[in-house]
Amino acid sequence: MNADLGRGDILRAMNQRQQSGMARAGALLLSLAVAIFLAGAMRYFRHGNLTLAQAGYCLVSIPASLVVLLIFDYTLHHAKIAAVMVLIFVVLFLVASPAFCVGMGLGLAGMVIVQGRS
Repeated sequence: MNADLGRGDILRAMNQRQQSGMARAGALLLSLAVAIFLAGAMRYFRHGNLTLAQAGYCLVSIPASLVVLLIFDYTLHHAKIAAVMVLIFVVLFLVASPAFCVGMGLGLAGMVIVQGRS
């Protein structure tokens, strides 16, 4: 290390490194959200038409997916083995329901964008 660096310079360099890592994580989560949303949208596109009921299911699945993400976050921090069960539950729902794909993509993207502002 250079002897001319003061304490403020070292803390600033550490803070920049931490912020760049956080930006990368946000970008990764946002790209995952877009991929999940597009997977659900493509399944609806291949189906042929989007009815009003299916659009309603997509809207209802947004808060449901946010609750599941909240449960996953809690279990990941407090009981890592239980987080695997929640992750399996999420994957099964993503495979089974295109509405849940759309809702999960929109919910996750909304969380990342809101967290990125603060």
